[in-house]
Amino acid sequence: MAPHEATVRRALQAVNVEALDRAIGSWLEEEVRRGRIEDGQLVVAVDGKSVRGARKEDGRAVHLFAAMVHREGVVLAQREVDHRTNELTAFQPLQEPLDLEGVVVTADAMPAQVEHAHFLVAGKGADYVFTVKDNQPGLKETLEALDEGSFSP
Repeated sequence: MAPHEATVRRALQAVNVEALDRAIGSWLEEEVRRGRIEDGQLVVAVDGKSVRGARKEDGRAVHLFAAMVHREGVVLAQREVDHRTNELTAFQPLQEPLDLEGVVVTADAMPAQVEHAHFLVAGKGADYVFTVKDNQPGLKETLEALDEGSFSP
């Protein structure tokens, strides 16, 4: 006989979702690294999205910040971003438990910050590709002034 709906609901409410997310993300990361989930160079996209149709009690949309393997779309880690803050404060905590040695991490313009680049390179042994837009006018101007032959894009 199947458990009652209320029993299933209580069991799911008792789950530590952050611990479950870390466990599943860690397992998926290992599967990718072992080649069980096909990929060449491991490239991880870090991005946030508001979950369509998901609302909190106060009516605000749920906003998730995730690290996802590019080719397969495998989510290695995710966390909810509180409405009083933004993805900048979640960038390092999201990736802290991940093994990013030799991985290329991509991100949009918001996390294109010196401390995030330093965290990835010096702290995690990763490389990164950040989008640079008008939110970093000095950096954008410097990059636009570079000779195209001075680096390999």
